[in-house]
Amino acid sequence: MEHAFEDRIRLPDGRMLGFAEYGDRRGLPIISCHGAMSSRLDVAFAAPLCAEKGVRLLSPDRPGIGLSDPKPERTMLDWADDVRALADALGLERFAVFGWSGGGPYAFACGARLGDRVTKIGTVGAVASLERPEATRKLGFWADRMLFPLAMRAPRIAAVGLTMARRIPAEMLRQTLLRELPSASDRAVIGALSAKEATDFFYEALRSGARGVIEDYRVLGSPWGFEPGQIKTEVILWQGEEDTLSPMEHARRLAEQIPRARLIVLPGRGHFLLRLEMPRIFDELVS
Repeated sequence: MEHAFEDRIRLPDGRMLGFAEYGDRRGLPIISCHGAMSSRLDVAFAAPLCAEKGVRLLSPDRPGIGLSDPKPERTMLDWADDVRALADALGLERFAVFGWSGGGPYAFACGARLGDRVTKIGTVGAVASLERPEATRKLGFWADRMLFPLAMRAPRIAAVGLTMARRIPAEMLRQTLLRELPSASDRAVIGALSAKEATDFFYEALRSGARGVIEDYRVLGSPWGFEPGQIKTEVILWQGEEDTLSPMEHARRLAEQIPRARLIVLPGRGHFLLRLEMPRIFDELVS
C-alpha cells in the first residue's frame, strides 16, 4: 500500500530527528541521506515508485535541518549514530542506504560505522573528500564554492547569505538554478518541474534558519573521521557523464578508494539523474 507521512523520534541524547517515509511499510527498507542545501523532501518524488517497487524509503533530516533538532559541533560519524537510532526505533535490523550529492559522504559514514546492518550503499553524484581547498573550487555550483570556505571560516556571513536566499520567490530560484545548470539533461529535468517541486527541499532545509545547513557544509568540508577503505559494504556509484556540479574525478577517486565500489557512468545524464534513474537505483539497492 502506497503511503507518505512524516514523523519525529527522540534520539538517545534527547534531540528530535524528523523524517519522511514513502512507499510500502512492509517493503524493503532504504534510508536516504539528502543532498547538501537540501532536506528529506528531495526524494519525495519517488513515493509512487516506492509503492510499485515494494520499497520502504525513509528520508531523515540531518541535525538543524527541516524537522530535526540541531547538534552543535557534530561529525560525519555522528550521522551514522542517528541513522542507527532511527533504524532501531522502526525495528529495522538491516537496510540499504542511498545518498545524493553531498549526502554521499553521509551514506559512506553509515557503511563505515554500522557494518553488516547496511546491506548495500548507492550514491548519485557523490562528492569525495573536500579537505583540500582546491577540491571545493572545482565544484560546479557557485553556491557550493562559496559556502564551503565560508562555513569553515565565516559561518555567520554564510548564514546571512542563505537567509537572504530563503526570501527569493520559488519561480525566481528555479530560473536561477536553470541558468546555473550546464547539463542539457539537468535543464530538461528542472524545466519540467513546477517552481514548488524544484525548490521545496531547499526552503524546507532552512525551516529553522540557516545554521543547520551551514553546519552541514562545515562537516562535509572537514575530515570525515574514517577512510573510504574501511567500508566493507558493496557500494554503487552512479555518475552522470554530464555532471559538472559534482565532477567525474570525485566518482573516480571514490571508486579507487572504496574496496567493493562499482562505478556506473550514465551518458546523457547530469547531477539530477536520480529523477530519471530511480527505478534502476531501487532495483540495484534491493536486489
